[in-house]
Amino acid sequence: MRETRGEDLPPGLFTVRPEHCPTSKEELYERLNYYAAWMGVAVSDALYECLVDLRNAADKLPHEAARRLALKAFTDEEYAAAVKEILCIWFHLEAMDQGGDEAPEWLLSFLRSAFVASDYLITEPKALDVMHAYEDFGDSVSLCRQCAIRACRALGFGHYSPGFGAAVEPVLFRTGPRRQQILEEALTLPLETVKSRPQA
Repeated sequence: MRETRGEDLPPGLFTVRPEHCPTSKEELYERLNYYAAWMGVAVSDALYECLVDLRNAADKLPHEAARRLALKAFTDEEYAAAVKEILCIWFHLEAMDQGGDEAPEWLLSFLRSAFVASDYLITEPKALDVMHAYEDFGDSVSLCRQCAIRACRALGFGHYSPGFGAAVEPVLFRTGPRRQQILEEALTLPLETVKSRPQA
């Protein structure tokens, strides 16, 4: 993780402060549940948009096999596995956005708990197995590009996955504001509002 202190975060980025730390186990559970669930929904929505764009561009692909794959239907298992792959990386990116190892320990604990909770949202692949696949990727750009390729493999694109990965990369590179919005909501909305909002 890169080391970035709160005062050095990019302009417009939601910066976690001490007052955002949940003050009870009940509050922690409610905010964590909200956060993990809505991150999963956001990943699914963003991935769906990218796949619609890929489908719409299928007739421009140079090979018939690639065109057929771009138009393929996905099983629930394939789609869920791709979402899980990206969701785990989104949690990692959140930690980096908030300062990496310099982020408050309570926040890193919150994000680790969300990471664990993702196994309840989507049971396979296991979150730890996902992250073990990225141990050799030090920079975030390489990590995100590899995540896009792995998500395409989960979707059943086979050896075309590296090429199709570019179509999925926006889910990693262009969704920072949405990720930050969900974290901000999870930590700052009144607790009663968090409890009353439908969970994914």
